[in-house]
Amino acid sequence: MSNGYTGTILRVDLSSATIEKEHPSDEFYRTYMGGGAFGTYFLLKETTAETDALSEQNIITIAPGVTTGAAVSGLSRCCFTSLSPETGAVADSQAGGEIGPMIKRAGYDAIVITGRAASPSYLLMDGDDVQIRDAAHLWGRSVLDVYEKLSSEIGGKRISILQCGPAGEKLVRFACLLADLHDVAGRTGLGAVFGSKNLRAVVVRGTNKVAFADPEGLKELARLAVQRLPDAGFPTILNKYGTPGVLAFQAEAGNVCTHNYTRGFHEGYKALNGATFQPEIGAGNTTCFGCVVGCRKTVKAEKPYIVTDRMGGPEFETLGLLGTNLDITDVVAVAKANELCNNYGLDTITMGGLAAYLFESMGNGLITAENMDGRNLAFGDVEGLLWLIEKIARREGIGDVLAEGFEASIQHFGEKARKYAIHVKNHGLAAHMTQVKPSQALIYAVCPIGADHMSSEHDWLLAGGGDLCRGLGILGEGEPASTGLNKVRMSVYSQFFYSTLDTLCLCMFCWGCGNLFTYREIEDLLQYTTGWQTMLWELMKVGERRINMMKQLNARRGFTREHDDLPERLAEPLPDGPTRGRSVSRQAFMEMLDMYYALMGWDLTTGNPTPGKLMELGLEWTLQAP
Repeated sequence: MSNGYTGTILRVDLSSATIEKEHPSDEFYRTYMGGGAFGTYFLLKETTAETDALSEQNIITIAPGVTTGAAVSGLSRCCFTSLSPETGAVADSQAGGEIGPMIKRAGYDAIVITGRAASPSYLLMDGDDVQIRDAAHLWGRSVLDVYEKLSSEIGGKRISILQCGPAGEKLVRFACLLADLHDVAGRTGLGAVFGSKNLRAVVVRGTNKVAFADPEGLKELARLAVQRLPDAGFPTILNKYGTPGVLAFQAEAGNVCTHNYTRGFHEGYKALNGATFQPEIGAGNTTCFGCVVGCRKTVKAEKPYIVTDRMGGPEFETLGLLGTNLDITDVVAVAKANELCNNYGLDTITMGGLAAYLFESMGNGLITAENMDGRNLAFGDVEGLLWLIEKIARREGIGDVLAEGFEASIQHFGEKARKYAIHVKNHGLAAHMTQVKPSQALIYAVCPIGADHMSSEHDWLLAGGGDLCRGLGILGEGEPASTGLNKVRMSVYSQFFYSTLDTLCLCMFCWGCGNLFTYREIEDLLQYTTGWQTMLWELMKVGERRINMMKQLNARRGFTREHDDLPERLAEPLPDGPTRGRSVSRQAFMEMLDMYYALMGWDLTTGNPTPGKLMELGLEWTLQAP
């Protein structure tokens, strides 16, 4: 047994209330390494093409990586993988904080949960003592209430609480998971998976030490992070202001969704920039296990809305989707909307995209107040947004339809408003503009979980060139606006790299391109934690393996190239601002798709993995349906 992992995976069947422990081989750990690769492996092995995401047959895996738990910056993350109630495809999301290291310290490399409890329940993991407990007293309570209740009930020291919130209980298809109160696995509807299983929370207490191969080597990596932080560029900004610290830069580059993705620039952006609002409503920060960056900023306000500092403040994506994209520039209002979403357990990105669709549709007379429980909604309408969040989270009135997401809403309100619904695979887009970042136009379309801005590096990498680019095997040069082969190659290779980080559960803010650590130091990290002698080549293949497993799972479920597409609006040139006239034409996008599938080794017609590619990656077993 190598260091870095415990050798034990916890299996929980909520239907039969049975708890078992599995002990995979060392080969399994070396092949898949943790995170989303673990989760997708179990989905491929144990679900079928017909498995519904909200059925008891669905599986959700909670998995850190083989490096998780060492006290080095950026090693805290945990991955959650399942079938998505939002897209019907693979679901995958990550959160930092304490939950991943706590699972390792409790003695487990992953938790695999299936079935459905007969009544509301929560899972308590206290080392070897694992119990399924009654949660009737927690059902219907806010995230903050449940956190306080469980902390008091169990004893708050050295525990971490993962929960779905009331929106997950109500099976809102874009409900999220919250780890403690500041870390959110926001995307793909995993909160609804918890709710469908009558599982309100997973509580973990870990008191064991995780054995590592070279503790002194890990200490040196930790010291390097401290030394580099003051001059690290992006991590330095994060340390000062969190992700809101980049909003002004992105806005001035014409790259912040505005007025439902019709513009890339909002004149009121400065009010939402971290450097502007932190002196006014900033309330400190929290940090993930072992990390010096401390990018999680909290906020507090008394007016015009009361905002607590107990829960995390709005991130960059939230400031875009609940802010500029809705023409709302009062940061306290955005912080209040963020707090409501967190307390109910709603993904702020899809929530903002859905609100923008409604605001624009009503403004153009395609949805009336009569269709919206008597309420008129419009851009800039803060009270309307807060009302909408409550209606959806509780599934009250029209909120019951909207809780199903974009496609169900279009079917309810009519096709005429479809062009205002900006989504891919029923999954809302992030704040980055595809007209400005062609790599994101491609990755939003092809990413197996739906549009995701954290699945590859953005266009600056190719434009910058140098070791950061060539170190990943990326050839050639290209401007940020380029759409040719070099840009597609950059997207593919950086997608492999970021998939590697999601498998190892390494934070991109520390281990991503050009941040605190180098590519070679990832090899060092594997040696210091597990004792393995790895190369970046092997690790990139692990990332590629994960992507191919996710894509193969989707292929089984009927997804093809036709689903890898973008809303028509995103091909329109931007009308004004710093990026006026910028676009990725439909022809250029289709050419990028062809190049992408060719570089991935996938079928150009279906857009799915070929048998040869799967065999290359040791995934020939996926060619047989379970």
